[in-house]
Order: sequence, then structure tokens, then C-alpha cells
Amino acid sequence: MKIKRGLIVLVSACFLCTSLAGTAQASKWGDILGSVFTGGGSSGGSSSSYKTVHLVGKITDGDQVPIQGVSVVFEAEKGGSWSAHTDASGNYRMNVPSITHGTMIISGTGWRTKRYHLYTSSDSERVSNQQLHHDYITGKVTDRYKNPMHWVKLTFEKDGGTAGVVTVYTDENGNYKATLPADTSYWVVVSQDGYKTIRNTDYLMGGYTRNYTMYEE
Repeated sequence: MKIKRGLIVLVSACFLCTSLAGTAQASKWGDILGSVFTGGGSSGGSSSSYKTVHLVGKITDGDQVPIQGVSVVFEAEKGGSWSAHTDASGNYRMNVPSITHGTMIISGTGWRTKRYHLYTSSDSERVSNQQLHHDYITGKVTDRYKNPMHWVKLTFEKDGGTAGVVTVYTDENGNYKATLPADTSYWVVVSQDGYKTIRNTDYLMGGYTRNYTMYEE
């Protein structure tokens, strides 16, 4: 009996809408009927927006000196990346998705790139301060009398490899600077004609100093 009444109402509604087709009243009646058959409610579409958190921090060197112009990138595990650069005070700020796991990547010319995991949580602000160190080592080569040696060849072979990763020469003051691809162990070869070649292994970390003394053959 209920089904029969429903069919009668539906047929009557269709006839009414047809007779009013093309008018504002037809549209209105369609809305009313839609309300009747859907229970009178309306549902909004799913939103693509998300809540954000202010990700802020300060980037300094080992002496707590601010580093300007460093790139700070947050890469979310589920996709998407956000970036900023540090200002003159070493500060950065950006809005990233909240309650999200991701990777922070901090990099800049002359600095060892730093990567670490970060969870943004649900707080309105997330602070992440970091320290960087240089991606190069420096040093001085002298003879047994402490005189600086010019044009000494230094080769750094990563993890005892057979191919030289980096080769540099000392300047007129005996100083050198070598940018290394990673903080790890290297074979170090220091050579110059007329002097005994130095060969050793050493763990080299950017920002550190390594001096060498050479002796005559």
C-alpha cells in the first residue's frame, strides 16, 4: 500500500514539473521534491584543503653564527614539498601540513647538506633549529722546518677507493682547501718531488683542519 501511494506521488510530481518546465517554478518544485525524497538534508563535497602548521627555525654554524640564504625544504612522505630560505638572522618560516611525517633537507653552497625526519604534529607552530658544518676541509703543508710548501699535491680517495675523489694543490703559503663529497673515511696521499709521500687513512669531516709535515727523501 505504501509503495502504491509513493508511485502516485511520484507520477503526480513528474506531471507537475513537466507542466511547469522552463519556468523558475519548475526549478523550485524540483528542489522541493528533491528535499522530500532525500530527507530534507544537504551534503557538502569533500574538501581538498588541509590544516597547516607554522614551521619555523634558525640555522647556525658550530659557533652559533646565523647562516643566511640556506635552502630549507620539507618533503611530505605522502607527496608535496614546501621550501623557504633563511634571512640575515638565519631564521626561516613556512606553512606546511599538520600531523604529517616528512623529511627536512637543509642545504647551501659550502655547507654539508643535512637530512632528517620531522613530524609536524597538530600544534599551531613547530620549531626546528639546526646546525650546519662546512663541506670542505682546510689545512697547511710544511717541511720539517715549518716552512710552507707550495704546489704540494693532496689526493683524497673515498673509503679506500682506487680513483681519486678530490685532488687539490697548496698555494704559495702552503694552504689548501678540499671540498669532500661526504663525511667519511678517506685514503689521503700527500706528495711532492724530492719528499717522502704521505699515505694514511683518516676520517674527514667538513669544517675541520688537517695539517701535514713532509720530509726529504
